[in-house]
Amino acid sequence: MTLKVLYFGIVRERLARKQEDVECDDGATVGDLIALLAERHSLLALGAGSLRVAVNREYVGNEHRLQARDEVAIIPPVAGGTGESRVSYR
Repeated sequence: MTLKVLYFGIVRERLARKQEDVECDDGATVGDLIALLAERHSLLALGAGSLRVAVNREYVGNEHRLQARDEVAIIPPVAGGTGESRVSYR
């Protein structure tokens, strides 16, 4: 089956691509896809263990079963902010 894989943040920068079509076995899970991408693109060096994955714009876990033509977003961890939860206006 064919999946549309979108890359964001540091993953996009390191791979020098925004997206690609990826062929997977029918019945593959998100975990299977991450393993395939880790092998193909050395994704483990980019922190594959801490990547978030969204399928069709919803966050999912590694056990999620993929369907043909799913849109899969690979999202690296994002850092920043002050850690405070209140907003002040001046």
